[in-house]
Amino acid sequence: MNFPVLLGVADSTTKDFSEEEYKSWSGSQKVFQHYKKSIATLLDFLGMKNETLASEITDFVSIEAASLGKQGYGHTVRIANELGYTGMKAHVIDLGGASVTGAIGQARTVLVDNPDAVVLVAAADIPKSAFRQVSDLKMVNETVCHPEFELDNGATLIAMYGLLMKRMMFEEGISLDDLKEITQKFRSNAIGNPRAFYYGQEITEKQMSRPISDPYPTPMIAIVTDHGFATILVSEKKAKEWKSKGWIRKNLKPLHLVGASHTAHSEYFILKGGFDSPARNSAEKLFAQSGYQREEVDYAWIYDCFPGQVIQQSAQYFKLGKKEVVNSLKTSSLKLSNGKQIPINQMGGILNYQAAMSISAATGLVDIAVQYGLYAQVADSGKIPAHSPKLALLGGNGGIDSINSIALFSSERPSRDRKSRTPELSPLTLNKPGADIGEEGVVWSSTTVNMNPGFSWKPPYSLALIKLAENRFVLANIHEKDGTIRKSGDELQYDRTRVKIEKEGRRWKAVLL
Repeated sequence: MNFPVLLGVADSTTKDFSEEEYKSWSGSQKVFQHYKKSIATLLDFLGMKNETLASEITDFVSIEAASLGKQGYGHTVRIANELGYTGMKAHVIDLGGASVTGAIGQARTVLVDNPDAVVLVAAADIPKSAFRQVSDLKMVNETVCHPEFELDNGATLIAMYGLLMKRMMFEEGISLDDLKEITQKFRSNAIGNPRAFYYGQEITEKQMSRPISDPYPTPMIAIVTDHGFATILVSEKKAKEWKSKGWIRKNLKPLHLVGASHTAHSEYFILKGGFDSPARNSAEKLFAQSGYQREEVDYAWIYDCFPGQVIQQSAQYFKLGKKEVVNSLKTSSLKLSNGKQIPINQMGGILNYQAAMSISAATGLVDIAVQYGLYAQVADSGKIPAHSPKLALLGGNGGIDSINSIALFSSERPSRDRKSRTPELSPLTLNKPGADIGEEGVVWSSTTVNMNPGFSWKPPYSLALIKLAENRFVLANIHEKDGTIRKSGDELQYDRTRVKIEKEGRRWKAVLL
């Protein structure tokens, strides 16, 4: 097989433009300039002329900028035309935060089908610049929360991740101090990187002590920045041809893309059966398809929109216990089942580097590229340890664990004796939302919401997942027996505190018994 290879990666941040000029651009202009800058930097790194790419490109994979509020076919074509590229196939990927790894997977599909293809993968998003009238959180909440079973109860994206984390803490014996140690370690990885959003900024105790939604304070929540990226994928044969023609640097060492997959679950949190993650199946499909074993991985970038997600996905990808994963993450590493210790997220993850909403996993693609000497701006990034792994894993997560995408890279061409196998998949089911009035249940998880811009109530207020009979759940606010709402989720005992379900309009109420 003529394996697809990745030639290099470049990205763009607001630091790449003059502040005055950047402020004068419209949202569409900013997105275009990020595309243009990322591609130009990538081509300079490869030693390739833009005219050559324009004449050779067969496929352009892009990700529509969520911040511009546009929908429908045409984004990729418009951007390509503005960049001077025509005559290619256009592909638009929309997998939320999983889009970047999904786009890499789409490039792989194209190249497996046509080894002569030349695939440009590039995208940009500007959430920090575009959301001026309405806060980021309010817009995100209205996008991800179920309008009937979540939004009217004051649910937020952060609160729902908080509910998952609080349950994990209860089941696995994970403490808030554990989460703080992981967060501090990831910050230390990025603090010396001039391209990182939090360059030189230490986390303060004051920041850690103010949760937006229990247990998550701001340092444990992914940042939102303006960001763009670009990469080119071709076949091994094409890369050799380009070197012989002098179209790219002869000393370039392309990276083999040996596998990619993604798995979708329910769009909404309340509908996810057992609140399970699609990460397990994505990894199982990846390793089954590629013929590699989990224990062969030498480096990984794991999506870390919240510490709970990097714990969850690390455990699911590598079939590890969550408590063991927590202890390893405190050193920014994972201990695999064969005892091998592998580094992860050496650039600090999306908690610290740069992360636009629709292309947040571009942070991971940059991190992986650094490890192989294929990041175009490494000279401007401070001292990032490059471990030169033989095999590296890149993950991506969309929504509240609604979509999981994953890719596998190798510094060496896979041997012929690697054979694919049938994946052993776990079924992903759906919850039946809602409840009967007067039905009783127990508190399964809870959080205290301290910030929800645009919501009619003033925080703090409680939010809880109530487990009913037959593994059904409802998201509700906790009320005392006299009807007053409980402001805090503290002192509720999971699997023991009993409640009776009532309803007020579309809002679910859990009245303490």
